[in-house]
Amino acid sequence: MRKRTCSRRAFLAAGVTALAGAGPAWASCAPTPPNAEGPFYLPGAPFRDVLAPDDEPGERLEIRGRVLGAPDCRPLVGAVLDVWHASAEGFYYNLEGPADPQSYGLRGRVAADGESAYSLRTVLPGHYRLTRTRWRPRHLHFRVSHAGYSTLVTQLYFAGDPHLEGDPFVLPSLVIPLERAPGGGLQGTFDVHLGRA
Repeated sequence: MRKRTCSRRAFLAAGVTALAGAGPAWASCAPTPPNAEGPFYLPGAPFRDVLAPDDEPGERLEIRGRVLGAPDCRPLVGAVLDVWHASAEGFYYNLEGPADPQSYGLRGRVAADGESAYSLRTVLPGHYRLTRTRWRPRHLHFRVSHAGYSTLVTQLYFAGDPHLEGDPFVLPSLVIPLERAPGGGLQGTFDVHLGRA
């Protein structure tokens, strides 16, 4: 009986160790839902993790997260996140005339690092009018791609925004809380899960 108990404990311990060593691979990730691309996307944004220069008006915002592959939460190293959003006053830049790669305003691409993590710094986007009586909530646009996975186009929203309710595009799983960052400004976490192509 004693030998049997030890063997069972050893088996369970080995299983726990194997799962721990596997990282998130044993978990289950549902693909992040798509959301409207909107009319303001511009291809060819430069690779940079700072989308807003120091003189850009608005409250500083940092978004961090990981890019994982569904359904097994595989880390997608090198995934590319193409991000764009409105200014603090609700305007999209670079829409008139050819976009200058040196001045893509509040637009940029960032590649997930060796742990499939990304970080980007910008300013909190503003609201803008959707109809005569309705405003769009603050949001960031994401276009995320990785070889072997379907390209995802989605939007990220922020909890507590008074214009979330009734917006035709908002999905609860795309709304994240923001908190005060130690150095000032706001910060939040947004993990992206891509589905297989």
